[in-house]
Amino acid sequence: MTNSEIEESGTLEVEDAEGPDADADAEPLQALKERLTECEERADSHFDRLQRLQADFANYKKRTAKETVESIEYANESLILSILDVVDNLERALDSIQQDHDVDHIKKGIEMILRQSYDVLEKAEVFPIESVGEAFDPYLHETIARVKCDSESGIIVEELQRGYRFKSKVIRPCMAKVAE
Repeated sequence: MTNSEIEESGTLEVEDAEGPDADADAEPLQALKERLTECEERADSHFDRLQRLQADFANYKKRTAKETVESIEYANESLILSILDVVDNLERALDSIQQDHDVDHIKKGIEMILRQSYDVLEKAEVFPIESVGEAFDPYLHETIARVKCDSESGIIVEELQRGYRFKSKVIRPCMAKVAE
């Protein structure tokens, strides 16, 4: 078969193994078959590895999602433990009131518990907002009443409820009376 006949038919006929080129054609064909087998094995190996990596990644995503949920759920655990210490001290103070009627002693104990509460808040980065004597700021303060007084207009003259910030965010504005 000539080259033009091969191009027209689109196929190549392999001559019988009886010709002088039979051994020469068989060797490259065998080498190609071996190379094909090696490539198929490598492809199967890569495919298996890819499947394992995909499974590992899916497991990783599930594990990190679970850890994130747990982290959010239990994020305040240390804060709660600190608050429980304050609650324990309040309970002790109530017990001591029944046994000890010394008002100064009781007052001192309550002041210590209040200081402990402030320490817990400070560790959690919760800070009080200054208000009395400060200019009214609608982002920090909430006006409950306007009063006529000697102070300059717009100055806070009385704090009715203390306001607090958590880090840089106002979590509770200060309720105050403001001078007219």
